[in-house]
Amino acid sequence: MNKSTTALLSAALLATAATAQGPNFLTAFSSVEQNTSTSGGTVLGTLMPNELSYLNFAGGPCPGVSAEKWLPRTATHTMVGDEDGNGVYFNPTIYNGIDAVLAISTWLAPIPWENQRTVFVSPEAPMGTAISTPFRPGDVARIVNGPDGTIEYFMTQELFNTALGLPLTTPINVDAIAFQPNYGIFFSLADDITANTVCGPMLVRDGDVLCIPGGMFSMGGGMLISAVAPSSAAVIYNEPQMNAFTVNAQVTNRFGACVTSVGDTTALEIDTLGPVTTVVPCPGMALPIPTLIYACENGTGASVLTTRLGGQIQNTICGPAGTTCGFGPTFGPQWGIQPTSTTTGAPSYVNALCHARTCLHVLEPQQHVMNVFPVGAPMGANMIDYANPFILDLMLISLVPPTIPTSVTVAPAFSANCFPDLYASPIISWTTVGPGWGSFPTPAIPPLWTGKVLFQGVGFATTGFELSTPTVIDVQ
Repeated sequence: MNKSTTALLSAALLATAATAQGPNFLTAFSSVEQNTSTSGGTVLGTLMPNELSYLNFAGGPCPGVSAEKWLPRTATHTMVGDEDGNGVYFNPTIYNGIDAVLAISTWLAPIPWENQRTVFVSPEAPMGTAISTPFRPGDVARIVNGPDGTIEYFMTQELFNTALGLPLTTPINVDAIAFQPNYGIFFSLADDITANTVCGPMLVRDGDVLCIPGGMFSMGGGMLISAVAPSSAAVIYNEPQMNAFTVNAQVTNRFGACVTSVGDTTALEIDTLGPVTTVVPCPGMALPIPTLIYACENGTGASVLTTRLGGQIQNTICGPAGTTCGFGPTFGPQWGIQPTSTTTGAPSYVNALCHARTCLHVLEPQQHVMNVFPVGAPMGANMIDYANPFILDLMLISLVPPTIPTSVTVAPAFSANCFPDLYASPIISWTTVGPGWGSFPTPAIPPLWTGKVLFQGVGFATTGFELSTPTVIDVQ
């Protein structure tokens, strides 16, 4: 394919993405945070580093944007099962944190829509392998429908290492990722490492942004990366250049000090409305690079920046995603979380982000494990909190010893916008709830019984039935 054709196709893809993505984001934070809405006082208002939240900038009046929990830990536990082999699904430290998130539906569908099965993440710590293939900090993958722990990789550690000219078994930690099929795979690493890049051996820093250019990798079905050219990764922006973007952005941290260095580059996404720049990582190599949205370790208060025009604070429908130097701290509400106080911003930096459109229909128990053996527990000994966007939600309740059966995919005929799979276990009880946030009681637990209590909502939408994320309580 000649360069002019590539450029035209790239421009067309970016234009399509600009009309499809909208202004909304999936995101993760580096610390435990409280969102701005408090999610009706439910546990859904507490955001963990190993969970994803949804920011719907177009969903209400500004400044009311809130980072709403979208992928709770308990949904991950239900999808993956007993990954650490201890007999309990709940593992509060699963992934430890989410270092990167990637949504590629933009490049696969005219009107992209994400759910908890379609997005890819990179974990801060490896997932247990008791029932799964490896899911390591060097992988970008997702948990798909199938037996517990079925992993589908966007790109494996071995492929990243091939592109970096490293031995395949070298441990790496992917700290940020973005993707556009013609321009390439953009990523950053959490740790410094000496790599053999397309420009030769060099120290790759944790603040660098690298690119595996379009044409240097192969894709299989669903645009999953199947192969990369050896030593094909190029450092397109080194850490001093990322520092310069950050200085030019003139953003403050949670204490009101101007941020002058990135530390680590912790999140990446493509700004489909920004200009494309030619970058020369080394003589004889010129790459077209789209504008990148990014976050960094020093951007406490949850600021988000862009490489546009040499470095700026990212603008959203609700205003800039950070405070300009000289105007006080970056507090956090601009990215949907509460500040620590009236003088100090939230402790988190943004640890992952990607454009997305999706449905917020989630469940989470107030207690994830119930130690009630042998006496059992009465109805209401625990509560399930929910976010329901529909007029009516039917909450299905099952007692399932000792493991959760494989789910059944019902999308796109049903649940085309929310969670795509039904956990069709024998139903022992059900209840109905109305719209918004709320809680409903757990069923009575029989004496001498241990196992899992499974919950999943069926929302009655104008377009059909929409499923919530599943959640499980371990009873022991």
